[in-house]
Parts: sequence; structure tokens; C-alpha cells
Amino acid sequence: MSLAKQNFSNVVEDALNQQISLEMTASQTYLAIAAYMGSDTVALPGLEKFFNEQSEEEREHAQHLIDYQNKRGGHAVIPSVPAPTSEWASAKNAVESALQLEKDVNKNLLRMESLAEDQHDPQLVNMLRSKYLKEQVDSIAEIAKLMTQLNRVGGDGLGLHLFDQTLLKSGVKGVIGQV
Repeated sequence: MSLAKQNFSNVVEDALNQQISLEMTASQTYLAIAAYMGSDTVALPGLEKFFNEQSEEEREHAQHLIDYQNKRGGHAVIPSVPAPTSEWASAKNAVESALQLEKDVNKNLLRMESLAEDQHDPQLVNMLRSKYLKEQVDSIAEIAKLMTQLNRVGGDGLGLHLFDQTLLKSGVKGVIGQV
């Protein structure tokens, strides 16, 4: 038993490990999307860069949760992550997958917040609210706006090329504005 463990239930510890797994899955999925966007058959370097950045951000979330688990006296379980899909019908389809993934991660974070409240764990509730929940809403809004822009420019051709070049040069804020 950890000497640091206090007011940190096994149920909450298991939920944190589940979230670590989700964050790692998201990271791997975004890496797969980046690889797809960077392939010579898709060749969208702006979306490739965006999803590489998203992959790194999700990996950092997993690392933060591992560090938090250790700080609280828990036992972080590093998951085996199944290989994500590596092919999509289109760039639009890949971004739709990313949007659904962000919503799934958000749903799990909200479940974990509720569980932490039920387990009388104010430290975890505070950490989730201050670090993850607002950021998750912002990520969903950001990807939803990317989706709207992709719908507007069409799924192929010059519009998609110009969209991607703007994303590459100006980043996501240059394409969608502030979230």
C-alpha cells in the first residue's frame, strides 16, 4: 500500500486507468490519421501537421494522468492499445472520426467527474474541471469547426487544397478563428 494514498478509492484509480487508456487510444488514432493525411495518395500536409499535434497532446494527457495517479498513491496501468484504423474514405471522414473520438473522451471524463464526486474525491474533481473538461469542450468545438469548413469547401479538389494550405501556414486558429 502506498504511503501517499489518501482519500483515493480503487474505483477512482480504475477509472483513471481507463482514461489513460482512452488518451493513449486517441493519441494512436490521431497519429494514424496524420499518417493517412501525409500519404502520397492523400497529401494534405496541413491536416497531417494538425493531427500530429493532436496526437502529441493526447499523449501528454495520458502522461499527466499517469503522473497524477502516482502522486495520489495509485498504480498506473499502461495499456496495450489496439492498432487504430489506418484508412478512411476521405479527409472529411477522418475528421468526423476524430470528432466522435473527442466526444467519447469527453463523455468518459464527465463520468469520471461524477464518480469522483460520488467517491468524495474533491482533488480529482478539481483536477478534471481545471485541466480537462474545458479543454475537451474546446477540442470538440475546434474539430467541429474544422468539419464545417471541410463541408463548406467540399471533399476534394481546389477548395480542399486551399483549406489545407491555410491550415499548414496559419494553423487551426487561422482556419477557424478562436474557439
